[in-house]
Amino acid sequence: MRDSLLAQRAEFVLTTDLCPAVLIRTQEPSLHLFRELRRWGLGMPTSCFYLSRAGVKRLTLGQSLPSPDLAQGWLLFSFAGSEGWRVFDVPMLVCLQHRPREIAMQEGGVRLRFERAAGDVVVAPLYGYEKPLQRGVSLPVTRRLQSVNTWEWRTGFPSEVRQRCERLYRLWRAIPLYAQEQFATEGDDLLLRTRYTFHTIRDEWGTTPLRLAPLPPTLALAWLAGKERWAQKPFPMQIEGTLTDPAVMTPYGPWLGVADTEEVHIRFPLLRYVHTHETYPLPETPLHPIAQRALQWVRQRLSEKFRREDWQQIWDHGGAENYCWQVMGDRWYAKALPYLPASTQQHLKSSLREYMREHVLQERNYQPFREVLLLVGPGIGTWGGYDDAGKFSSNLLETLWCYAHYTGDWRTIRERWKLIQRFFVTPYECDWKSFGRYTIAELGDEAAPPLYMARMAYQVGDMDSYRFACYVFVRELVHHYIKQVGHHYFVQRQPWHSTEVMPSEVYLTNLWADIAGWQIDGPTYPRVTGERQYENRWVRFGSEDVARFYRDVLGKEIRGEMDWLLEQARQNRTPYRLHEDTAHIAPSLVRLRSLLLREPVQQLAQISPPERWQLGRPADGTAFCLSLVYAAVKPVVHRLIPQGNRSDWQRGLEAYMPDPFPGLVLAVEASRGYPVLRWWAWEPPQKAQGVPAGERWSFGMVGSEGWRDRSWTAHRLNWNTVLFA
Repeated sequence: MRDSLLAQRAEFVLTTDLCPAVLIRTQEPSLHLFRELRRWGLGMPTSCFYLSRAGVKRLTLGQSLPSPDLAQGWLLFSFAGSEGWRVFDVPMLVCLQHRPREIAMQEGGVRLRFERAAGDVVVAPLYGYEKPLQRGVSLPVTRRLQSVNTWEWRTGFPSEVRQRCERLYRLWRAIPLYAQEQFATEGDDLLLRTRYTFHTIRDEWGTTPLRLAPLPPTLALAWLAGKERWAQKPFPMQIEGTLTDPAVMTPYGPWLGVADTEEVHIRFPLLRYVHTHETYPLPETPLHPIAQRALQWVRQRLSEKFRREDWQQIWDHGGAENYCWQVMGDRWYAKALPYLPASTQQHLKSSLREYMREHVLQERNYQPFREVLLLVGPGIGTWGGYDDAGKFSSNLLETLWCYAHYTGDWRTIRERWKLIQRFFVTPYECDWKSFGRYTIAELGDEAAPPLYMARMAYQVGDMDSYRFACYVFVRELVHHYIKQVGHHYFVQRQPWHSTEVMPSEVYLTNLWADIAGWQIDGPTYPRVTGERQYENRWVRFGSEDVARFYRDVLGKEIRGEMDWLLEQARQNRTPYRLHEDTAHIAPSLVRLRSLLLREPVQQLAQISPPERWQLGRPADGTAFCLSLVYAAVKPVVHRLIPQGNRSDWQRGLEAYMPDPFPGLVLAVEASRGYPVLRWWAWEPPQKAQGVPAGERWSFGMVGSEGWRDRSWTAHRLNWNTVLFA
């Protein structure tokens, strides 16, 4: 699809999720780059490499080159040896539309002069967020750029670097601006179709653009993990066409895609986890004694708790003031129903029904925010966004499905469906580049909410919501996969957000917006941090069907983590305990190993013998004991939703993105005066005063002379792209 989005725009700076480059357009005959870097304590580029008819030549700081004989329209600037660039370099590729009259390497910035308008100029780091290191600086890990030393380019420009410049230059003659995403379902598969709009730059060298239809970098990371054998099994997806990897790093994952196309199709054979459900029926033969003991505890304790048909007896945490904790654990009461005596079942069903109708499904118990309802409670707040309360709203969907499925009360779900739809916060916290949800470290909060939303929507006959929830579910499974194996990508491409060495024992915990990307921590990294989010990874995990995905796709990887957690638990160095469960927060190791490994009950009993059990509140003990019962029986997979025919294409997440912050590697900040290009996390040698992004690592100001006092406003072109004009 050809671009008409920029045709009427004369002056702007553009950033997009779809490309690691920034596009600058000006009608003036001059353009300044890397302007006033001294304010950040950073020196100017020391070298400018360009391709002449005689080969690659070099211009140095303080030099000016009139009428440069450029054989192609790219310039490569290196900071090697400049003030403030003592550890790493970030070679910056600048791609021109018109032949310059002059290139001037000045202390205040690089100045490019043109015969007429500068036109469209593309700026991007040559390696993305990956950083060549200064000679003598090494990391005790294998780095992909170990052999790249930009300090040596002044004595001989490597042919592989020239080839990279030429290839990226062609790619950035066709800037992707818009990814129109649609999805459909077919049988147990989700189909994803993305149509791309490109802005083509026709330069004075007659360069043939090379279009690359990019995958979201988080999805690309899942693909790369399988290709590089970081995982025993690849992520289940089939992509039409051959993927091209230009080896450009972003904080979200690799920038790669399908070349020479405007449309990409992907098939995900993953909806069987939505359409079928794993259950654990009691056998006709006696249970293992440990499982029988656990089952007897559940029967006795719940018979004591639910002695009558009064929904107020539900409270485990002191009353309604702790409702946010209560409702997370209530799903275990529903799951216990098949194992209870008839009289207890009757009392529990009646109590749950009235609890759902009189409390859970009453709008007054939630805080409205935009289109949704937020579950706010002690320690669960909102600070102007969806935040922790949004997690809990989405998690309500698992409890609601468990209630309806095990009690058979679908009438209540149908009657309150409009209300229930407002709990589905998950899609509002995804975008194109993240693929799945932002700011979620807890694996129990990912994938399960859309899974149960899809099942409920199907039951009430809301097929559009059913298919949309299936689509969001698949996106969330990508996060589950790369949170197990994606850390290899970042370890191999460090330094990350500082020069602190990242060991191999780290985890991808959650995604942050801006261009922050994946947050990474582990037992020893970083040395100083407010909270080690990796310790929250398994919070609230209890979905049998998400656990099936782990066993099918990540069996080897998950066993390694579970065995490590077991050793940590024996030393009391993890929130996941051996002998106790908290149904609403941290699962026990018994629950995790039962669901994720299908470990036999006798092995679980060795980990946690009955005399050590600390069963606590009724829901906590029920979660613990049912996990032992599950481990003692053979699971049965039931089909809940039949395989359907191919559905029509539906619109994807785009409508859920009211406030995009596009960008992959460079962010743009612009208010008044010259716009600034920056990174997210690196601190500069000094903070610049009185300019945008003064506290962030900067690549200086950009713009024409006429931009000195200009005011800028952000204009959203679509969910992928924003321009400042």
